[in-house]
Amino acid sequence: MIASISGKIVKKTGTAAIVAVNGVGYKVSVPANELVQLNGGQSVFLFTHLAVKEDALDLYGSQDEQVLQWFVMLLNVKGIGPKSSLSIMSIARPQDLSAALQAESPDVLVHCGVSKKVAERIVLELPNKAKDLIDIKDAATKESIILDGEALQAMEALGYSREQAREALKEAEGDDVGARVKSALKLLGK
Repeated sequence: MIASISGKIVKKTGTAAIVAVNGVGYKVSVPANELVQLNGGQSVFLFTHLAVKEDALDLYGSQDEQVLQWFVMLLNVKGIGPKSSLSIMSIARPQDLSAALQAESPDVLVHCGVSKKVAERIVLELPNKAKDLIDIKDAATKESIILDGEALQAMEALGYSREQAREALKEAEGDDVGARVKSALKLLGK
């Protein structure tokens, strides 16, 4: 098993980065929100998971070990393979998954952008398996994540990328969607 990889980014493709390690280029699929932050020539360390299929060996990775742990945990959900798990980790953060499982509410994940059917399966199948990954002290409340999800959707409707909106909303203040969006727009206008 390849548990991690360290090298330089040679190039990026649609969902992956090619990481050069001692003259060998490894294609590592990473969450979209991380991929946009990687640049050619940049040194990188990725925690990885090797998915073995009949006709392929695919490498998935993340700079954040917790993201990779959730990626692997999602593979335990019926109907979620590596590509689906990667797309979920591109839109939902570990704290979103923790909050959804704590609150036993698929709505938390739906507001992050996960389909309702998949969110329901995650909340139904993972609570007992993911006990070690659920972070009780850092998990946000169901209400705050739903508020953030609605504010994120509003920011995207205004033309901001998911990553730009998420970064601005981290520092935004307000008790309702309008106030959070207004605060985030001020932060982006600096």
